Amino acid sequence: MDMFILLTVLKMLSFNEAYNFTCPSQAHWNLRAKSMCKPQRNYTCLFNVTFRVNIYRDRCSRPRILGPGYKYVFQPNLNRATCSVTRFQPFIFDTIGHSDCTYQKSLCNSLGQETYETGNTTVDRKCICNTDSGYLFVRNLKNQCYCNPSTEDCSCYLGINPYNETVKLKDIKCYDDMKMTRSRYLGDRKKSSCILLKKH
Repeated sequence: MDMFILLTVLKMLSFNEAYNFTCPSQAHWNLRAKSMCKPQRNYTCLFNVTFRVNIYRDRCSRPRILGPGYKYVFQPNLNRATCSVTRFQPFIFDTIGHSDCTYQKSLCNSLGQETYETGNTTVDRKCICNTDSGYLFVRNLKNQCYCNPSTEDCSCYLGINPYNETVKLKDIKCYDDMKMTRSRYLGDRKKSSCILLKKH
């Protein structure tokens, strides 16, 4: 009988190891917190960087906060980490209801779009329309050469002027006003501001 119990426990442990735990979604966070911790605001679920694989861990500990651009991880104790290159955190991060930086960065990969600036851990990527191929922004923006997808519509269209001709790069005048952005994915890209020249 004891051998049967031992084998059953070992089998249950092997099933437990095969299951990859992830932190609960916002909708389920309070349910998990209520079942695990008293008070429930002490529930913490974070990425565990110790094993360098997709492992999350949850436990009861007092809530913590961090400044913009950062998140908490277990390493094996609670440690500060920067947001990944695909996410950003523009405001204070707290462990109540959050396990990762809040926002995912925009991709700038719609028709005619390219990345102008990759941003950092506190701001989103900026997008441009590929003027070499004749694309322009659908809406008038604060800056005609780039746009912030977090606050503006960055959709592009193939520009046609009133004379039924495709708008070409020579119709758009860009002035260099900032440093070069170097990205291993995109190569060198000049930051500039643009003016659309109208034909008379």
